[in-house]
Amino acid sequence: MSVVSTTERAIPRPSERAGTKRITVGRRGNAPLSMRPTTGPYLHHEETSWRIVALVSTVAAALLFGVLGVLERADTLAGVLLVPAIAVGGAAALRRWVEPTAGKGTVTILLAGLGLRMLAAVPRLLGGVDAVDYQREGERIARSLRALDFSVDAGRAVPGTGAVRWLSGIINLFTGSTYVATYLVFAALAFIGQVLFLMAIRSTVSQRQFRLLAVLVMAWPALSFWPSSIGKESVVLFGVGLTMQGASRVYRRQASGSLLLLAGLFSVGMVRPHVALIVLSALVVGMLARHERGRSRILAQLAVVAVVAIGTTWLSSASADLFGLEGIDGIEDIGVALDFAQNRTSQDLSQFQVVRVDSPLDYPLAAVTVLIRPFPWEANNVMAFASALEGMVLAGLLAWSIPGLLAERRRLLSNGLMLHSVAFTSVFIFLFSAIGNFGILSRQRAQVLPFVLVLIAIGLGAQRRTISTDGEAT
Repeated sequence: MSVVSTTERAIPRPSERAGTKRITVGRRGNAPLSMRPTTGPYLHHEETSWRIVALVSTVAAALLFGVLGVLERADTLAGVLLVPAIAVGGAAALRRWVEPTAGKGTVTILLAGLGLRMLAAVPRLLGGVDAVDYQREGERIARSLRALDFSVDAGRAVPGTGAVRWLSGIINLFTGSTYVATYLVFAALAFIGQVLFLMAIRSTVSQRQFRLLAVLVMAWPALSFWPSSIGKESVVLFGVGLTMQGASRVYRRQASGSLLLLAGLFSVGMVRPHVALIVLSALVVGMLARHERGRSRILAQLAVVAVVAIGTTWLSSASADLFGLEGIDGIEDIGVALDFAQNRTSQDLSQFQVVRVDSPLDYPLAAVTVLIRPFPWEANNVMAFASALEGMVLAGLLAWSIPGLLAERRRLLSNGLMLHSVAFTSVFIFLFSAIGNFGILSRQRAQVLPFVLVLIAIGLGAQRRTISTDGEAT
């Protein structure tokens, strides 16, 4: 064996010499990825910035709740104490359950996200008509439950709006029917679901991609604003997080993941059974990416078959009731359900001409409509204009991520959770292309945004490495 001297080693490799052509390609296979420095001044400054965001947003939320209470705009004085208590409790929980796996830096980002959600709850509280109804009905149900009257009627269908009223009633039992406390519990449910979602994705992406995904999910305005209220969005996002945790375990050949899947499907299905059907279809597609063999794979598949059988039977029936059908047995019934949704939502000032997916050629425009519109020139109020700006940012990030996604195409097709995200987004676009109201669409979009942000983070965080013309990687 020859020994290379330090003098000889100092001679640059051919690929390092001036004039050598270098080609940048995307990451392939399962080779480890590099990322921004995990130690040193850069990461320290970044974490400090997120700590400041967490502190400022939490203090601002507490103060604003106090101001609203003093001005008697809403019963929010309790928020002055509740917001710091939730922040402290959330920090302890995240350090206990998330930091060992995701690292201290991720916990700092999540704490900033928690503060932003409590801050977003302030304007949501002032403009949330549905939340007032849920709270009023929840207080009524709570009074009946305190009197041990468990036969109280929610007044609306279950699954559906009635389920949220029941959940509000149960939460009001513990919050003493304090409006702001119930409000923040619902906001916390959505936050927990988003954390569960992120932790499910952690093992399938690089550290760079995961950190980028955490920033996108925690800082994205729609994911902070719409679910920070007493309503369906917070419950659905919590359920989606549970299903992703279950799916991640099933894709790793752990049959126990089926219990989490069932819990998540139940949470989503009791509120929006048609969205739970999208989750179920994405799970089946994700299973196609698995290549493991052995008894553990067979057990996991049997567990998934049971979940799919139970879930399909219940959710199809619940979705049919929601859309006024006797059952959903084929494409024709799905078309009738979409017609129902289109007629019901195409009203008010925010209505527009829908772009239904009747053929593959309709998909691009439908995707733009469901994920990005309204465009700025289509906005007719401040909220719509804010949604339009957010859509433009999303469109830019999607376009920017395309080269990285193409570089990662093999992993997208071979990784269960990645394929799951693609399937959920695709089916969501198909079904929600029937909605003809920008206001409704902007709010419903919060359910699919985490999956879209997964694809963006994968594309933007795809590793680049250089290869010299002689074939040597550097």
